[in-house]
Amino acid sequence: MPYEALVELGLEHVDIVEAAKRRPRDVAFQADQHPDAWFDVELARKKLAVIGRFKHTKGRWAGVPMKLGEGLDSWQIVWVLAPVFGWVYYDAEAERVVRVIRTVWVEIPRKNGKSTLSSAISGLLLLADGEAGAEVYNAAGSSSQAARVFDEAKAMMMASPSVRKRIEPLKAVVRAPKTLSVLRVLSKVAETAHGLNVSGGVIDEIHTLRHQRKLVEAIETGTGARDQPLILFITTADEAEEGTIYDEKHTFTLNCAKRVVDDPSHYGVIWGASESDDIFSDVTLAKANPGHGKSPSWKYLRGEAKKAQASPTYLVAYKQLALNMRSRNASRWIDLDRWDTLTGAKRSALRGRRAWGGLDLSAVADFSAWSVWAESNRPGRQLELFTRLWVPEAAVDKLAKQLQIPLHDWIERGYVSTTEGEAIHYDAIQQAVIGDCKHFDMQRVSYDRMFAGQMVQNLDEKLKGIEVATVAQTFMGLGPAMKEMERLMLTKTMRHDGNPAMRWMAGVVEVKKDDLDNVRPIKPDRRKSSSRIDGVQAAITGLDGVVRMDLHEAPNWVYTGTSTRRG
Repeated sequence: MPYEALVELGLEHVDIVEAAKRRPRDVAFQADQHPDAWFDVELARKKLAVIGRFKHTKGRWAGVPMKLGEGLDSWQIVWVLAPVFGWVYYDAEAERVVRVIRTVWVEIPRKNGKSTLSSAISGLLLLADGEAGAEVYNAAGSSSQAARVFDEAKAMMMASPSVRKRIEPLKAVVRAPKTLSVLRVLSKVAETAHGLNVSGGVIDEIHTLRHQRKLVEAIETGTGARDQPLILFITTADEAEEGTIYDEKHTFTLNCAKRVVDDPSHYGVIWGASESDDIFSDVTLAKANPGHGKSPSWKYLRGEAKKAQASPTYLVAYKQLALNMRSRNASRWIDLDRWDTLTGAKRSALRGRRAWGGLDLSAVADFSAWSVWAESNRPGRQLELFTRLWVPEAAVDKLAKQLQIPLHDWIERGYVSTTEGEAIHYDAIQQAVIGDCKHFDMQRVSYDRMFAGQMVQNLDEKLKGIEVATVAQTFMGLGPAMKEMERLMLTKTMRHDGNPAMRWMAGVVEVKKDDLDNVRPIKPDRRKSSSRIDGVQAAITGLDGVVRMDLHEAPNWVYTGTSTRRG
């Protein structure tokens, strides 16, 4: 959000500073990258004025208007309302100014007023979104849960004299007769059988819709006839289930935040604690809960922390509900900001340089990877990393959807290659390995024994004079190379080729440590890494050849890593 725009919206300077301090853990914002976008201060102010007509309907805040300084917090404006409703562009086909952002993902701990905010947005979309015949839907995993947002939205509108006269409230529908618009509650696919023409949707606690994918899809696909539809997902973290619709949306938001995916129409904010945080401290509670001190109260937050400290069985629920942490206990290995500073490796410039390769092969319909570490020809740069990736052509659509990645784009730009059919063909990979062995002075080809049988035999026969060696995928097998890769990244004595698919893989590697060993070796945790890490696995496997090479074979190469030295 532009600082000047926030000032014009009427926020006091102290409120802006406070809202900035409550920055979400992850922010997926690309609306300003839309070629024709601008932030319309006046439009945002009008939307906030509409929200201000609504009043809280429950608890100690009942009757308080949703205005800044009263019932509306600055973080709700800065991180949700202003960006969503303020970023616009002129749509020549629609012949009017429309929103850039069409999908909103808000992930936040319980008790931060998400149902109230959802209800206010529902009312705005019904009454003040410039849509004749608006159709707005509140959906959730059960009838009672879906009705919660709907009922509060209806109560909000009924509590405002200026709004009440514009609506006709019924049990499961609120009508706006003047514009022929409706707000409905949905909880079952059967309720969408008549076909939807969605202008707005608010989907609450999507992690509870494990078996309701078609309900969400019906709402999303029902927006096709609208100029500026808006679908809001607002939820708390799930229990780290993979393959659910929550997992897909959550992952897509993270991919947008990391710029793995470019999508100006998608906006997401995720509040929560990180794995490295002290989960019981006030600092962490404040970080995860932007409404701290108001809703939720400090009494509530500290009480939850105390309860979790006293009861290990409550710890998982505490982390999920009070800190918005997916209950899987995992840690990400590679900092993408650091990774992005290490680009620049050029394969053509290193012809004839010594190199070490690593293979990670898939069984059938998944990624396979071949990574090469080559001696650098630049002062201060020790190793340069190049990665090739393959997928079966028939699996591309499925993988792109399942992993929420721009796989088609990566293939079109040459970062990922395809092999014919439904299963991976090793011939293409074998040819690439042989080609790189001719381009570089290959010292060793390392591989994971899994799925590598016949191909390794072929390589062993064809690569005369080059060591072909298996690397155990264990703590002791991978730990030294992984530690060395950490050192190379931290000291910036490596570069890579900037492959965006490899960047995505680097960003999702999760690790585990063996606390029984004094040196605490680490290795990638395939079970916990929620996406695909084949490229990184191949890189670590290949680096094992560098770590374990004979000292006497490198007399002219200055290397200060774990196993070599100046000759």
